[in-house]
Amino acid sequence: MVPAIARPQLDLELRGIRKRYGNFTAVDGVSLKVKKGQFVCLLGPSGCGKTTSLRCIAGLEEPDDGDILIGGKEVTRDPPWERDIAMMFQDFALFPHMTVAKNVAFGLEMLKKPKAVIVERVQQVLKSFEIDALANRKPGSLSGGQRQRVALARAMITEPRILLLDEPIGALDYSLRETVMLELKMLQQRTGISFIWVTHDQNEAFSLGDLVVVMNHAKIEQQGPPEEILQRPATAFVASFVQGNNVFRGKVLRAADSLLEVETPAGSFLVPGAGLALGSDVSFSVRAENLTDITGDHHLNRLTARCTAVEYFGSVRRHIFERSDGELLKYDQFGAHAARIAAGQVATLGWRPEDTVLHTGIAG
Repeated sequence: MVPAIARPQLDLELRGIRKRYGNFTAVDGVSLKVKKGQFVCLLGPSGCGKTTSLRCIAGLEEPDDGDILIGGKEVTRDPPWERDIAMMFQDFALFPHMTVAKNVAFGLEMLKKPKAVIVERVQQVLKSFEIDALANRKPGSLSGGQRQRVALARAMITEPRILLLDEPIGALDYSLRETVMLELKMLQQRTGISFIWVTHDQNEAFSLGDLVVVMNHAKIEQQGPPEEILQRPATAFVASFVQGNNVFRGKVLRAADSLLEVETPAGSFLVPGAGLALGSDVSFSVRAENLTDITGDHHLNRLTARCTAVEYFGSVRRHIFERSDGELLKYDQFGAHAARIAAGQVATLGWRPEDTVLHTGIAG
């Protein structure tokens, strides 16, 4: 008899979760698997269902359909305190009348841990978060970064299987965010606790997430590692939502040698792909950094347009062009290279067919 292969237990599994409010569907058939110790970012525009999904995981909302499993245990109808989770909100939700030490101790007190255990554990956690000097102060006297650390310490002290974070650094000054993001990533890796992070900020999602889940209109449009979402968007929405993509929509004109010729209002372009009927509606995208204004024989896709603006993003110089179909085209050039195109200039840009991504989802 062949012995059964031990399979690693999932920290979280969502099976077809649906949540409605009257006639409005906030979450529609969301399924997700989170491996042990994974950092997952739910990314999408406002109203896409990411926060409602998080609240269902937390037990703050009960789904109308579907199942929620935490650590292999079905918890769909269980109250929050029986789910082995902790949650951190954007406003931190600290108790203003309590000291930092009392705030941090709150979770252990609710679990009715012995007083000596609570005192010892609070001291350990305050020190590990470098807020032990703040133990006797109240939240109102702390900076945004200090309050954020206190809220994290309070959430982590119970050593939950999963930490749920709803836009946790949205209230921080921009200058603090990069530092806090690095600290949180290191904390997550050190503890091995799975983080489920809700955000509309792409920089947060792609910097932090092992798994990025892009949501739109209550559904998951695409999920995968950050590089896959960035380089291989599955749908026109994902390509449009993720910064740096140029999206085209058109119809298949002809097919040969694993290439499709797609006719669009901005011209005809070659796209890798096969198995689509002539006349099929499709969409495809090309990233701004894969375009060039120094074209060679291998840049079979070409487009002539007028540059309307030049923007600077640190090491990147972004050129904005207006296509003949009225849509904008983005072209990124490393800032260290000499500028070659100015606003008002007409230029021909090209890219290789293999740098084009045909979307597997609907073209709309």
